[in-house]
Order: sequence, then structure tokens, then C-alpha cells
Amino acid sequence: MPKDLFPVAPAATFIVANCTALDYAALLLGGPAAQKRLRKLVDELTTAPMLNRRHHRELDALEDLLALRHVHDDERIEAARFAAIDPCDPVVEEICMLLDGLQEARKQEIWLV
Repeated sequence: MPKDLFPVAPAATFIVANCTALDYAALLLGGPAAQKRLRKLVDELTTAPMLNRRHHRELDALEDLLALRHVHDDERIEAARFAAIDPCDPVVEEICMLLDGLQEARKQEIWLV
């Protein structure tokens, strides 16, 4: 089916519009593996007409990364990468704004269903 018959998901719009900042945040917080995962999601969201279950799982993982949900687990890379960030670095505020924007975009999707 043609892509333009479906409304574009607000989360997809947000991800594509902020892909550069999200790419840096993913690398900073989760390393190269998280960055690669985000880039794959961005590629898929630019071509997918609608979000599917896998996209929602990837968005959940991105939200977890930005929300620092796993930094307490010493077995995960997020703990070490988070410990290396200076709390006064302006990137901390940018990550918070990215998280807020992603959460707001995902809330808007409820109204589209």
C-alpha cells in the first residue's frame, strides 16, 4: 500500500527530525551498539508506513536508554558510559529534552489509534 495513505506516527516524525542528536546521545549513553540500533530504527522509520511491534520495542529501548533506566546495573555498558559523563555537561540537558520529546510524541500516538 502507498505510504501516504497512513498517518505518520508522531514518534517516527520526532525520531527522524532529531536523528543527529539522538545518534550522539545513543553513542554517549549506550556505545556503538546502541548507536547502530538507533540508526537501523531511523532507516526503518523513514520507509515504514506505520509503526509495528518491533518499532515499538525499539522505541521502548531508546526511551529506556535516554531515561537512564539501566545505569544502576554494573553488568550493562550504560553504567560505565553514564559514569563518564560530567553532570554539568550541556549534553545532559539535551538528553533530558530528547527524552521529554520522545515521550510526548509517543503519548500522541494513543490518539491516532
